[in-house]
Amino acid sequence: MKKEHTTKNPLKKLSLQWRLTLIITLLMTVTCVLMYFFISNSAVTGIENLGDYVVKINETDSTPITFNINPNTLFAGLSDQVQETKDLFRTRSIIATAIIILLSSVGTYFISRRALLPLRRLSNEVNKIEAQNLSESLEVPDTNDEISRLTGSFNKMLSRLDDAFTAQKQFSASAAHELRTPLAVMQTNLEVFARKKTPTIEEYQEIFGMIQNQTERLSHLSEVLLDMTGIQSVERSDFISLAELTDEVCCDLASIADQKKVELIQEEGDCTVTGSYLLLYRAVYNLVENAIKYNHSGGKVTVKISQKKDLPAAHSKPADYALVEVTDTGIGISPEFQEKIFDPFFRVDKSRSRAMGGAGLGLALVNEIARQHGGQVKVLASSEQGSTIALVLPI
Repeated sequence: MKKEHTTKNPLKKLSLQWRLTLIITLLMTVTCVLMYFFISNSAVTGIENLGDYVVKINETDSTPITFNINPNTLFAGLSDQVQETKDLFRTRSIIATAIIILLSSVGTYFISRRALLPLRRLSNEVNKIEAQNLSESLEVPDTNDEISRLTGSFNKMLSRLDDAFTAQKQFSASAAHELRTPLAVMQTNLEVFARKKTPTIEEYQEIFGMIQNQTERLSHLSEVLLDMTGIQSVERSDFISLAELTDEVCCDLASIADQKKVELIQEEGDCTVTGSYLLLYRAVYNLVENAIKYNHSGGKVTVKISQKKDLPAAHSKPADYALVEVTDTGIGISPEFQEKIFDPFFRVDKSRSRAMGGAGLGLALVNEIARQHGGQVKVLASSEQGSTIALVLPI
């Protein structure tokens, strides 16, 4: 197998200061050499073009009298002196050019060193940043130059990374807690069951039922976690009729609604959006399922699809958006919880959520799906008579 040999640029191994010095030195050298040749040739040509005649003007007559005289006949050794003068001029020009280039190079080195000092300080500060101190911003120089703008951009990136790391830590801690709870329940019950010498059939059935319930809970939690981690890789190029998608969701949830004695209503209206059918199906499914779960017996869940010119809240650029509004007649959501319900593992009523088999990830998954499609999910209205949650998607 032949090895590929790639030509590497040796300048890339040098520091930015040395690269600037070498580049400016090269430019100075080319400039000085060109100036040397231009000035030297001009001076030498001027010396060589000295006149070989003397003109005498008659004061009484306007006609000049010209004498063609060779200067060498008048001044012995003049040509040698001219040649020496030209050689001396060239020598001094070369020495002066070399000195100018040398002084310019040294000056460039130290000036670039001073100019790059803020960048060197920034590099040292960046090297000190670790995962534990992402919240500490770098000091922005009060110069309004490229270094200042670079530092400001870096601080913004640090802030985004800090938010992402914090969310990741919270998500990992919450996921670990959710996974540990059913495992702890099973372990405790199995330890108690193991102490029994002659367990009855009812006790066997009870322990098997408990294990089955906790296993289902773990399985559901792991499926939701996998769904959340795989959202970004799903292709989003389907043309989707939201009315047909909602109709399929309502059909799939009809049995759960019947058990809860909740009426499902889909109002007339449709919009076509581009995205992933599977993901948007999951988003609408979770919204409707939540509305059924936290509804009163005999209540209603209404799904309305409409098209708006702008987001429900203030938005900078007017555009067409599709709204899937899910309205229930349930228990409502307190104002302080209306934004938090879309956070992973958040529950308004933890005991009730656990009793219903919830993992606190349903609305968080809806929020992530909406974000991946360039939209959002939010609570439009909520009271003791029920809530309205809207899935907003760009058309």
